[in-house]
Amino acid sequence: MNINVSIGDFSPLLRSPEYLFRGLQDTGVDGVELWIGIKSRWTPEYYLRLSKKYHLPIVSVHQPLWAMTGLYFDEGFFTVAQRLGVQYVTCHPLPRKSLDDKEMQAYFERLAAIQQRSGLQILIENMPQGNRSKLLQLVVPHENDSTSVLDLCRHITPFGLKMTLDTDHVHVPKPQGEPWFNTVFPYIQNIHLSSYAGDNRHLPLTTGELDAVGLVHQLKAKHYGGLITLEVSAPKSITMLHYDFGCIRRSVGLAVAVSPLVLRVRLSAVAGVLETS
Repeated sequence: MNINVSIGDFSPLLRSPEYLFRGLQDTGVDGVELWIGIKSRWTPEYYLRLSKKYHLPIVSVHQPLWAMTGLYFDEGFFTVAQRLGVQYVTCHPLPRKSLDDKEMQAYFERLAAIQQRSGLQILIENMPQGNRSKLLQLVVPHENDSTSVLDLCRHITPFGLKMTLDTDHVHVPKPQGEPWFNTVFPYIQNIHLSSYAGDNRHLPLTTGELDAVGLVHQLKAKHYGGLITLEVSAPKSITMLHYDFGCIRRSVGLAVAVSPLVLRVRLSAVAGVLETS
């Protein structure tokens, strides 16, 4: 099972993209998801060169921040995705709109048309529960129904769209045990994998409340064939110069260690030593 990692402009903000690619090549990740931003929106060829140089394929992209906020749709971003040679593109539902709203339905219809003519598979991500920062909730508020994984799935599948499941946004320890899990499982093509602890979000898999071992074990048992993407803030969502490659390495170690013969895996975050018991 391949493990990828999400990268973007904000962590770290003042480092070049090559710093990230160079550091990530020794963490055990198999590829990257590129959250499109100012650094990458107009330079896909540069990112392709970095991908080849450091043997880290770009396997998926995430829509830009300005599109997530509803400020500008940015249809050209899908052309960037094609130039990067990816198959999967993650988008958010529109902010401030219910899933039943006419504008939301028109939005899904527009995405479906782009998907049909581009050959991309567009995935819609479930939105966070009430654990969002006050600033984010003020700037990009989401209606309650877009936080429901089951409701979101039911609204997007008639358009041929599929899902990115964000485990931090679900905000329960065992998403694999939720009543909706088996229903939505066939439509999940990307999993944004991270843990949480109270209001602390997008934590490494070795900390927090998420049963990452149980989830990955269940995905293997169900022969999950989509992407797994670590969406881990390292050490937080916005940094100037620092990126904690060690927490990515430890998260990868926990995820890839899971097998049907391993009943419990414990990773020491201090020593970085993988133990089984």
